[in-house]
Amino acid sequence: MLPDILTEIISIYIYPGLLVFFFFGLTIFIHEFGHFLMAKRRGMKIERFSMGFGPAIWQWKRDGIEYRISWIPFGGYVALPQMAPMEALEGKTESKPEELPPASPESKTLVAFFGPVMNMVLAFVIAFIVWGVGMPMPSNSTVVGWVDPDSPEEHAGIRPGDKVVAINGRPVKRWTEIRGEVVNSHEPNIAITLEREGKPYQCQLEIEADEHGGAKMVSLYPESRPFAQRIIPGSPAEQAGLLPGDKFLAVDGVPIVSADQLRGIIGSRADQLTEVKVLRHGQPVIVKVTPQILEQKAKRAQMGVRLGDEIVRPGPTPLDQIWESLQMMGYTAKALIHYKETGVGLGDLSGPVGIVGGLWAMIAYGGVRSGLWLAVVLNVNLAVLNLLPVPVLDGGHILFALIEWVRRKPLNARLVNATQTAFAALIITFMLYVTFHDFQRFFPAKLKTQTTEPAAAPQP
Repeated sequence: MLPDILTEIISIYIYPGLLVFFFFGLTIFIHEFGHFLMAKRRGMKIERFSMGFGPAIWQWKRDGIEYRISWIPFGGYVALPQMAPMEALEGKTESKPEELPPASPESKTLVAFFGPVMNMVLAFVIAFIVWGVGMPMPSNSTVVGWVDPDSPEEHAGIRPGDKVVAINGRPVKRWTEIRGEVVNSHEPNIAITLEREGKPYQCQLEIEADEHGGAKMVSLYPESRPFAQRIIPGSPAEQAGLLPGDKFLAVDGVPIVSADQLRGIIGSRADQLTEVKVLRHGQPVIVKVTPQILEQKAKRAQMGVRLGDEIVRPGPTPLDQIWESLQMMGYTAKALIHYKETGVGLGDLSGPVGIVGGLWAMIAYGGVRSGLWLAVVLNVNLAVLNLLPVPVLDGGHILFALIEWVRRKPLNARLVNATQTAFAALIITFMLYVTFHDFQRFFPAKLKTQTTEPAAAPQP
């Protein structure tokens, strides 16, 4: 048996860290491998295949191609001297482009396009896996599981069990669509159409921007049956006899329909003997637990349970995950365009640090299934964003190739290099900007007040 502290370190840090490294590395590798495969098929000169940027940590050479793992892990590249090389990022090329046979616009287009294609292929494969094994998620419906007490939503008459049918007259079929429509609302009030016992009704809600992320939010939560993913050793939950896998049915006779509701009820019962009804191996079991303030600065009582959500299929078909990823990108783009109305700015986007942190959190609290789902989103995003017609990105290479095809002669090498260098500087500046905001989200107290108090993981 491993000591409790070692088990905690492995489950929260080492295991998620290894999986984050795998998913993030696989996403980058498959993208660059797509470029590599097509370049080889088209007979183009390949100098280097690198995972990461900057100086090499480890490198080897085979068949005239240098393979390396480099120090800066957020990306990768295939050095192709016939395709407007970016020496600022990829290092000096050994071959002089003018001494090599020119690559056709068709070859350049195919090589640039095949990186995003491979990301989409990987996204489809992972989506089928996730659809087969399911994932922990609150719900893939629009049924309300919990409404914050004394919130505008509760005062408007919304109750658990109500089904959200439309936001501002636009039909919604999943919870992400509710969030997207709320975020992109251009008015201070939104109209929510609900259904209760088969009868529709409508209410108006005033919405405000979230103080942490900038996006507008509503105090509604989806329906779910949370279960005990892990019991904290020595906690009131362990003393009461709660076990991993117990599914929470009721607390003091109140039916449980969401993790947020469970946290809210337990949080208000500090030092009170509380009856908790759980489903264990298909049988209802009642335990008595006394929630306590387990952390110095905690405002709510806890049992000492790390919660998980029910394992469900994310949509009727695997392709729903791809569509949902594209839909989320569309909501984000629309929110950015209408910044003044939505409150969503560039600082609310995530860079490599935010993506890695998001993966880490998803795996730490939702397991490998959640990591797989986020890997689908990551690959779809990488594929689509890389096809934007921006120099340095794959879409920029395709744009240059199309211009070359129309002109029927190569573009001026100095002009291409200068354009790519300028846009590379802009992208690096943007990445530093969003990374700063990533750190602000992860360590808000440390950056704003210089305190070192770590943020507590949410536990009931």
